[in-house]
Amino acid sequence: MQAALDAFLELGYEGATMNLIADRAGVIKQTIYSHFGDKEGLFISVISSITVDRVQHVFAQKGIEGKTPEEVLRNFAHTLASRQFDPCFTKLLRTTIGESGRFPKIAELYTEATIKPGLQMLTNYLHTHKDIHLPDPEAFARIFAGSIINHCLQQHILHGKMILPFELDRIVNELIRIFRMCSGRPARVT
Repeated sequence: MQAALDAFLELGYEGATMNLIADRAGVIKQTIYSHFGDKEGLFISVISSITVDRVQHVFAQKGIEGKTPEEVLRNFAHTLASRQFDPCFTKLLRTTIGESGRFPKIAELYTEATIKPGLQMLTNYLHTHKDIHLPDPEAFARIFAGSIINHCLQQHILHGKMILPFELDRIVNELIRIFRMCSGRPARVT
């Protein structure tokens, strides 16, 4: 996985061949195929390992047990935002965005491996939690996650923290205030 990540970050999706990745990993190409199926499977596994896998704990039973929905949302927001401090994630995101014009398949794979499962986890939580009564949990999940991701892109990827600084907690507090109003909970931030 590390050899594949390094190759994808250095050479992009198209430039990172299975032969090169196998050589760097010190294995035969068939070993990679037997574990991941194909290059797309390997790319999705690599992306997932530094994106979705890092937020799954938020919605695991241990991550939500005894916590209010507001605490779960705050934890999700901070977990999403923390990825921006991982140089591998930042480089992967830049590579994905940079190559998506020439290679739309990369953006599709990234969306399938990261955005879709992340939104599904949040939507499922909002839809199934007994104390949450949102009219459209999926729309709220997209608004919530999209706001956090936009903040991170603007502040960290586009270096906006020097030009247009804004604290993440201000956005999270406002999103939680909106969540409380929309779900019929008292409109105060904890």
